[in-house]
Amino acid sequence: MPIYPRTPQVASTNIATMLPLTKAGAAAPQIANVPTGVSLALGSTGGLSVTWTWPAADSTHGAATGFNLRYALSGSGVWTTVSGAISPYALLGLAVGTAFDVQVQSVNSAGTSAWSPTVTLATAPAAPNVPSAPSLAQGNGSDLIVTWTAPPTDLTHSAATAYNLQWSPSGAGTWTEVTGVSSPYDLSGLASDAAIDVEVQASNAAGASAWSPTSTLTTATAGPLAPNAPAITSVAPPPNGTASELTVIWTAPAVDSTHGAATGYNLRYSPSGAGTWTTVSGITSPYVLGGLAGATAIDVEVQGTDAAASPGAWSATVTGTTWGATIAPGSWVPAASQVHNTSVAPNGGANMTVTPAPTAVSGAVFAWSASASVVPTSGLIAAAANGQTNGWGQWFNTPATAGTYYLWMLAQSSGGATIGALVSSAITVT
Repeated sequence: MPIYPRTPQVASTNIATMLPLTKAGAAAPQIANVPTGVSLALGSTGGLSVTWTWPAADSTHGAATGFNLRYALSGSGVWTTVSGAISPYALLGLAVGTAFDVQVQSVNSAGTSAWSPTVTLATAPAAPNVPSAPSLAQGNGSDLIVTWTAPPTDLTHSAATAYNLQWSPSGAGTWTEVTGVSSPYDLSGLASDAAIDVEVQASNAAGASAWSPTSTLTTATAGPLAPNAPAITSVAPPPNGTASELTVIWTAPAVDSTHGAATGYNLRYSPSGAGTWTTVSGITSPYVLGGLAGATAIDVEVQGTDAAASPGAWSATVTGTTWGATIAPGSWVPAASQVHNTSVAPNGGANMTVTPAPTAVSGAVFAWSASASVVPTSGLIAAAANGQTNGWGQWFNTPATAGTYYLWMLAQSSGGATIGALVSSAITVT
């Protein structure tokens, strides 16, 4: 029998043989797509509500069978992961009033997808914790000084942004409330020698806490009330030719329901900005402060006193500067009576001695003025060196109009500023 050659077999192509096979010969599962539409909203019972959309399967991604979720304090990157989450997911146990970052990933038997893009939302704020009992101390007169500390924050309480206070005669429960206070608070208008209950409440935009535990203190026994702070109206070098004095003028403080009348005054002074105070007691306004260095800025404060155990508050600081040169009258001193618009009697003019101590003197001027306290700035009559040591003089006329005048002698610096002043006694011009 003839033997025929065997025809070679050509293998057929099967798409299935090109895919990885599982035990049963089926295609291996594929990781799911990243979840879409991840969004956050405030939860109905606190925390955050997280929702997302199931991702679609496609030729390169399988179907999701579950989800993981993770969250972190916004920007911290310190994640806490929740497995097996279902949309919508209630994310609870979060700190109130705090922003959180949230991401979601898909899960199936092939593994996990990448995390979704981050979404961020802050949890709702909550009312603050209750403050601890306030501290009470005696204030001025029958006042009480109330102090307290901010209550702590936690997962269910936000920070306090404001405070209220209420007080009552001890045990009466007839509360008077004061809103928008801050610590320490001066509780005034109280009866003397009376026990007072005080409570504090914290609040923020979300609401108010309960009232704190009660603190009680008895106000001081009635007695003299310390004065209010005086108001300094002037600290200026006097026009007496010296460079070592300042004249301080102030007004008496007002009397009110919590401050008595001042019956005396204390003054303190210091080189400006140094805070090294020297106190002078038992003085009246105006007060001449002497023994100072020339051309020196001096800070001055004044306080009122009376029979109260403690004096009143110090006034606001006012600064004055001493003259930089001293002035003395020369040998030509105008007479107390003059005729208008004529040469000054008896010498036809006047002269002075100007000592540069400590500021250099570049010139001197005379001036007529109706004021013995306000340094003239116009009508100045230039003086010339008169050949004497530090001497300056000039011939000039009396004022053109009759009246009472004062003759000013002024020393000037190189910039034309007045650095010393001496004013005469009153001169009658007829």
